[in-house]
Amino acid sequence: MKTRNLILTIALTGLAWSAQAADVAGKWVGEFDSQAGHQKYTFNFQTAGEKLTATADAESDQGKRQVVFTEVKQSDDTLTFVETRKIQDNDVRIEYTGKVGTNEIQFKRKVGDFGSQEFAAKREAAAPATTASASATDIAGQWNAEFDTQIGKQKYVYTFKTDAGKLTGKATAEVNGEKRDADLLEVKVSGDTVTFAETLKFGDNDIRIEYTGKIHGNEISFTRKVGDFASEELVAKRGAATTPDSKN
Repeated sequence: MKTRNLILTIALTGLAWSAQAADVAGKWVGEFDSQAGHQKYTFNFQTAGEKLTATADAESDQGKRQVVFTEVKQSDDTLTFVETRKIQDNDVRIEYTGKVGTNEIQFKRKVGDFGSQEFAAKREAAAPATTASASATDIAGQWNAEFDTQIGKQKYVYTFKTDAGKLTGKATAEVNGEKRDADLLEVKVSGDTVTFAETLKFGDNDIRIEYTGKIHGNEISFTRKVGDFASEELVAKRGAATTPDSKN
């Protein structure tokens, strides 16, 4: 029984190692000297279901070119594929055989009957994720917008502030020479989307105005929904306030 368990453990360990070695998706960079001079390849492996594809950006003394590999196969930690290179009037078959490690692939590159090279391609670290939310939450400051509505052209300055992680906002608005201040309610940012509301006194009624904005650097593209009456599309741009002094 102990022997059987030991064999099973070794088998499972081998399967786990093979699965890890098989994970080649991503970019790998390799450089080597050849009869054609120094060459640099940035390999890009992608998986779609069980299918593995491979391309490369190649650089040499002859310039840059893009390569699409064929016959891409992987068995455990062995990776093989083919590049066809046009040299003068001939198609030269270049065969790659690689042993895959965690962050390095040891390649043998056979160029037709002309020669071969051995080199290592190293996994390129993924760029740190710049999440939309990281820049989106940084909307503190003033944003200016002008837009047409059913009651005429309106001019807004939205001012956002953060205090102890809480985001608040105010607006200074002008329409037809009349100015007013408004507190922005329910200010929230999720990813690259900012939402908030304001309340507008119209006659004896309080009308709720809801904003949904997509943040793009120094601009926010808003949809502004005025109760059940209308909606407007507008763009607010980051900058110092330009509205006249507001009423207190």
